[in-house]
Amino acid sequence: MGNRLVLILTNCTNRKRAAVPKRLHARSLPRSTYEAVSREWVKRLDEASESHVAEELYCGRAVTETLRAAQYLSAEVAFVSAGLGVVPQIERVPSYNLTTSPGLADSINARVTETVSPAHWWRALARARGANNALIKLVRERRPSLVIAALPASYLGMVGEELQSLSHEAKEILRIIGPRRANEVPDGLREHWLPYDWRLDNPATGLNGTTADFPHRALRHFAEIAGNRVSSSAVQHQKLVESALSPFSPYEQKQGARASDEEVLVVIRRLWNRFNGNRSRVLRELRARSGIACEQSRFRRLADQFEGKI
Repeated sequence: MGNRLVLILTNCTNRKRAAVPKRLHARSLPRSTYEAVSREWVKRLDEASESHVAEELYCGRAVTETLRAAQYLSAEVAFVSAGLGVVPQIERVPSYNLTTSPGLADSINARVTETVSPAHWWRALARARGANNALIKLVRERRPSLVIAALPASYLGMVGEELQSLSHEAKEILRIIGPRRANEVPDGLREHWLPYDWRLDNPATGLNGTTADFPHRALRHFAEIAGNRVSSSAVQHQKLVESALSPFSPYEQKQGARASDEEVLVVIRRLWNRFNGNRSRVLRELRARSGIACEQSRFRRLADQFEGKI
């Protein structure tokens, strides 16, 4: 590997350590076309009076695991953000709330009047920021020995077209971590996917957790087992992961009891102060101790609703 770095691409997090100004909640944007909404959003970002170092602004286990993996690999991290684009870890950015996930208060889906697509929003945001092909340019500028994209399937869908447009040489050093199934990875990237799946969630691995932090737990595991083999081929890395996971059986989470939104909110309210608003810990406790079935997207929606009333 020499002195060439490892570059980690990972998603931002909904939780921020700094308060979000009202104008930087996506819900405050007017409804219009992709172009108009993205231009208005970028204008508001540029006018923001406060900024924060990205790796200190984003919080939660996903970020903790990513930064820990970066230490193992002496890697540089860049966050993929639906609100900002590509953000190097030490870049200063405003606190904001914008997502492409449907059903949430700050989803851009509710602001765009055209057919909604995360990939379309990513392109519109890039044009508005004057940063087309930012991922490709970052890889070209850094000239890393390995690029690890630790992204959930939703984010991979948002930036997949750009990753597929990497040069042949750049794709040879690309590794995809996050989707649990190969068919959740775009065809042009599938040969670069590392086979992390439900076996990682087995408590015996010591790396079990929530769906939201799965890519980042897998990233840390890979950082720990890769050692001095970061320059190995994709096939060799896939065999390395498969060998490391082979002793573990897939973890099957027990089905929790059904509960109404109101019942779930009661439990969230009870747990919120105990865990200082740490969403990952609240969700784990909600599922493990309360025996309530609650999908990640539903929990995010209800936690947003609860936080908005605090």
